[in-house]
Amino acid sequence: MTRLKLLGAISALVLVLYLTFGANVSSFFREHKVIRYYYNPANYVFALGKHISRTLKSDANKPITILGEDAKISGGEGHRELIIMVVGETARADRFSLNGYARKTNPLLEQQDVISFSNFRSCATSTAISVPCMFSIDHEDHFDSSKAKHKENALDVLKHAGVQVLWRDNNSSSKHVADRVLFQDYRTAEVNTICDEECRDVGMLVGLQEYIDGHAEGDILIILHQMGNHGPAYYKRYPKEFEKFTPTCKTNELSDCSEEEIDNAYDNAILYTDYFLNQTIELLKGNDEKFETALLYVSDHGESLGEYGMYLHGMPNIIAPETQRHVPAIVWIGSNFDEIDVEALKAKRDNNYTHDNIFHALLGFMEIDSSVYDVNMDFIKN
Repeated sequence: MTRLKLLGAISALVLVLYLTFGANVSSFFREHKVIRYYYNPANYVFALGKHISRTLKSDANKPITILGEDAKISGGEGHRELIIMVVGETARADRFSLNGYARKTNPLLEQQDVISFSNFRSCATSTAISVPCMFSIDHEDHFDSSKAKHKENALDVLKHAGVQVLWRDNNSSSKHVADRVLFQDYRTAEVNTICDEECRDVGMLVGLQEYIDGHAEGDILIILHQMGNHGPAYYKRYPKEFEKFTPTCKTNELSDCSEEEIDNAYDNAILYTDYFLNQTIELLKGNDEKFETALLYVSDHGESLGEYGMYLHGMPNIIAPETQRHVPAIVWIGSNFDEIDVEALKAKRDNNYTHDNIFHALLGFMEIDSSVYDVNMDFIKN
């Protein structure tokens, strides 16, 4: 047997073991990331490539490819936009009651005039790829995360046009998306004033009105990157008062929990996202007189919760199950946003869209004229 065939056979065996012991394997390797390099049958190839890359000149100083320098705002005087985009984490579209889920996981959003897009797909199944991909002009089929950090994205184009851009992060990082805009890390109690077992997503809203009031001119885009439903410790992702569905899985080892306990913990975290998004909408409503306001929420990827023996996420796109790529996407439009036909938007809620549409939707929200804007890809306005 050739070495290539041997590696293929070992890879197949690893996949079989994963499907057989999915819960235990997934949660173990999520909590002990370094071990991944020891069980991967291709780790020798990886190590060789890593060694070669280290011997070559570092690309840290590689120039950034400029994008959309011609961008300008087409709106008239006194015509200001305030858009908040929430980047969700590990949320599944089919666990939102807005999309027909039997449990009331969106009791607050159901009272708001939101539009939930039921057929939205992620670019990938991991945060490291999906987050930069959704802000990139490159479509999923051509996206390269290693090159993306050296190429401007939607935030840069908006900055060229004069939009004030702020990224607040309660997750791992912006994955280089916010390298050239104002970035604030909300993962510590020194910054985030709402922390208990961990710092909460809603803490990113504290002081946000002061930031808005501090910009008397121009348009504003705020990105809030959630901790959301990051697994496997779903039970840590929400305060105790949001533990509506019980009993819950209270360990990182999913194999020690029943399907019901895992589902309950996961759904409670969705319930907390519902609260967080509702609070964000209420903040925007308070600014309706001064701005055209809107909320855009979309998760980075989904999650496997035991279907076909799979747990967590990160499977290659070609074999990833629907649960890891079918993500929730929600839009709320303020009362003064005259350029957007809300009823026409509601009529498109069941159309097929992907992260590829986000780049152009953000530019469309801000009424950007640029050679890089494709109105045909803007699912908000087209």
